[in-house]
Amino acid sequence: MATTRAQLAARLAAAERARGAFRIPFRTAAGRVFTLDVGDVLSIALDCLAWMHTEDAEQPRGRIIEQLAAAEVDATEQGLIGHTAIAAARHVVQGVRL
Repeated sequence: MATTRAQLAARLAAAERARGAFRIPFRTAAGRVFTLDVGDVLSIALDCLAWMHTEDAEQPRGRIIEQLAAAEVDATEQGLIGHTAIAAARHVVQGVRL
């Protein structure tokens, strides 16, 4: 039985590592950590950027955009995609168009 548990634990750890490879971690000023799928972050960033640069686009709204706007920029964790998503979300939340 112990071997089966160890095998299951190893499989679970491998699945979590594989799934985590496609997620970006974010941290709020209050210290709360959350992760988002890379595809979702790209989609949100593109929606925000489209709104910023298009006069007739509808302003994106939602909890995730607000979370991204409140996230701290972390040069080691987020990379270009994460930084762009944070900056774009902040512009949307503040209502700033370029």
